Amino acid sequence: MNDNAFYECKYFLEQRMQELPDNAELVKAYIVLIEQKTKFDIAYFSQTSEIQKNWNDNQAKMNAAWHESQAKVATKQIEVGGRLINSGI
Repeated sequence: MNDNAFYECKYFLEQRMQELPDNAELVKAYIVLIEQKTKFDIAYFSQTSEIQKNWNDNQAKMNAAWHESQAKVATKQIEVGGRLINSGI
């Protein structure tokens, strides 16, 4: 449930509970709404953190591979007696 829908439902139930304070069904519906929103948020943020972790891991691997390839290029250039490209030397 997105935040907009949640807050609209929450507001609606709060208004009805003020109008009909003896209506136990409204309180039950309110509790269910809060429980469902909590479950949704936990699932959403768990997924989001897993995606972020995967992205971070992939970035680290790409950076390591890039640095390794640059080191190989520099080593090869030194071996053949050439200058290092983009090194300022």
